[in-house]
Amino acid sequence: LVMCVTNRVTPQRVADVLLAAGASPAMVDNPDEVHAFSLISKAVYVNTGLHQSQVAALERIASTPTPVILDPVGFGATSYRNEAISDFLSSVKRLTVIKGNANEICGLAGYQGKGQGVDSDASTAIAIEPAKTLANTHECVVGISGDTDIVVSADGKKAIKVVGDVPMMAQITGTGCSLGALVAASVGANIDETPEGQNESSSAFYGALAAHSMFTAAAVRASARTDVRGPGGLSIALMDELAQLAGDPVAVMEAVELHECAV
Repeated sequence: LVMCVTNRVTPQRVADVLLAAGASPAMVDNPDEVHAFSLISKAVYVNTGLHQSQVAALERIASTPTPVILDPVGFGATSYRNEAISDFLSSVKRLTVIKGNANEICGLAGYQGKGQGVDSDASTAIAIEPAKTLANTHECVVGISGDTDIVVSADGKKAIKVVGDVPMMAQITGTGCSLGALVAASVGANIDETPEGQNESSSAFYGALAAHSMFTAAAVRASARTDVRGPGGLSIALMDELAQLAGDPVAVMEAVELHECAV
């Protein structure tokens, strides 16, 4: 079960992606129940849409002992958004993963990014150093999504690049939000299976890497289908391919390449 506190543009897409991947979504942002609901979830996905009820919900979520995956959507767009996201970041009890585009990761770490709102023109490669800074500061895994996804370990000593760019994905609303939720599902499942006494940061890292790999593989496979002629077809095919890849890591690795980055 993944509790998703997300923006009001993409909740159905986020829920559909989780269902296609074999997870169970719960779209909850009522401040009066988010904390209690988080306690029965394997992971909490926080996507900072920052509509009014969500802002109140963030205060209640911060203290949850459940792993939290933060997607700092639009960081850098406005001073209000920057302050709200930074406040949550400083108060959350069990931050496990930060997942954002290059602009959001750069901005959150105090570096100069390049983007507008939730969009980013920057290559993910420029965000490796900022991601390492965030990982070391917050002791969490950092995922960078974009032209080539990169996942950085919680100690900042390892970074893996997931190769498989599909430019048309930028024309589909909510792909980044969906990826963040998939990261939450994968990380939550991995941590839940971590033997007692072992460091869960490694489980979080490989869970995040598995989610980035699966989502990229689904996009690559979907874009190669002969019936996909534009973003509408790609959107539907993406969901179908996610369902086909669920529980099939061999098929995932046949569609993408993983390379270790210098850190």
